[in-house]
Amino acid sequence: MRSSPEVLPLFDLLAWRLARALPGLRTGDHPARMRGAGGSFADTAPFLAHPDPRRLDLRRTLTDPMGTLQVRRFPSRVDLTLWVLLDASASLGAGARSDRPGVAALLAAGLAQAAWRGRDRFALTAMAGQDRLLSVPPGRQAGQAAALAAALADLRPDGCGTAGLEEAAREIPGDRVLVAVISDFDHAPDELRGFLAALEPRPVLPFWLRDTGLEAPPGQVGLAAIRDPETGRRRIAVTSRAWADRQAREAAGRRRELRGVLAEFGLSPVEIRDQISVSDLAAALSEVAL
Repeated sequence: MRSSPEVLPLFDLLAWRLARALPGLRTGDHPARMRGAGGSFADTAPFLAHPDPRRLDLRRTLTDPMGTLQVRRFPSRVDLTLWVLLDASASLGAGARSDRPGVAALLAAGLAQAAWRGRDRFALTAMAGQDRLLSVPPGRQAGQAAALAAALADLRPDGCGTAGLEEAAREIPGDRVLVAVISDFDHAPDELRGFLAALEPRPVLPFWLRDTGLEAPPGQVGLAAIRDPETGRRRIAVTSRAWADRQAREAAGRRRELRGVLAEFGLSPVEIRDQISVSDLAAALSEVAL
């Protein structure tokens, strides 16, 4: 599935829900800390604390042993900012069965579409190593997803390390924000820990872009152009069944290590293997605890 205006409405299926209540007054689709009017009943409160005579609850006032006037309160709903951190380091350019830069661009534009449909604001920071490729300030405009898809159409992964990502993470506001990290997470464990620590205490939604062709390469005898997962540099390798088995074992070990690092921060990634299935993505998001 390529990033184009025609496919972006498919991402209207996506939704995210935070378990925690959010501060703020801007109307949206997420539970707010404040109580207001409208919606389902929440509780009652003394009139002096919430002086709204339109919400006076006569029955609870009459049964209050202290004779305190009681008003009815209702849960409010607020918006949040979905802030995408796109890790476009060189390893993202490595691919066998997947065009991961294209998948990353499509996912970022799709999340912008879903945020607009869900009445949330959207922002994006795309980093290639320490270079900032693109910054989209928080906003909610029609057509933003299509514009983002066009801006990321020629995404060129480059650079290495997480120093740039850490700097970008610290610039993200701490309130009413959900950080969506799009990455292959092909970094050293200590680098990942530093990056994830920079994101705390913000809620984080990791999208893990996997290429099953790199994880389990074919075992034919021959030559193959291999891209180093950390630097993105190409080299020629002699392939064989033993070589393929070794590559698969190393990839499995890296996946276990990555899941362990994410678990240290209470995170469970949404895994995208080779290409995006919007229905599978929506199902995965419905099970993510934020």
